[in-house]
Amino acid sequence: MKGMMRVRGAGWAALVAASTVLVTACGGSGDPGKADSTRKSAPVAGSANPVPGRADLMAFMKETADSGKGFSLKDATNLGRYIYPGAAEGYVVCFEKEVPDLEAVDLYAVPDKENCPARLGGKAPAPRVPDLGGKQVEESLVEVLVTGYNPKRVKVVEADDPGRVIDPEPAAKWRVCGQKPRAGTVFDASDELRLQAAKKCP
Repeated sequence: MKGMMRVRGAGWAALVAASTVLVTACGGSGDPGKADSTRKSAPVAGSANPVPGRADLMAFMKETADSGKGFSLKDATNLGRYIYPGAAEGYVVCFEKEVPDLEAVDLYAVPDKENCPARLGGKAPAPRVPDLGGKQVEESLVEVLVTGYNPKRVKVVEADDPGRVIDPEPAAKWRVCGQKPRAGTVFDASDELRLQAAKKCP
């Protein structure tokens, strides 16, 4: 995903901060013309409207920000995945919903390798938890965000003391020695993901 490449090496705090900046300001390289072509009419307040075609999330984010509105990103399916704005070019928008009181729009998206559900909140096959063993912490953090884990539900702990949560910033180049849930487990957005990390795995 192009968006992933932009944020690698940024560190955990920077990843989370970048997500906030992207959502509120939306710098980036979307194609506004592409977004304009997908919006046949203004969305109806209070209802989520289907977005026709394969609408690029980055383009929608840029168009919405350029119109002076805020927006939030949400999973269009029943999986409740975190939609990671740092990899926005890897998603498509399925539905949009105006929030007039906030001068904002809710954008409901799925990864671009998936089809949009027929209706908002429709069923989708859950992804599997990726195998992060041996990877650097910073690379692993991006991967779990793209999988759909909310940053608030991801913890990095010391491999020698799994009860001790550590700051991912200084541990960015450490290696993941273990993880819970295990690789291959069916993704559940309510789970807490813990990465056991060390400078060198035993």
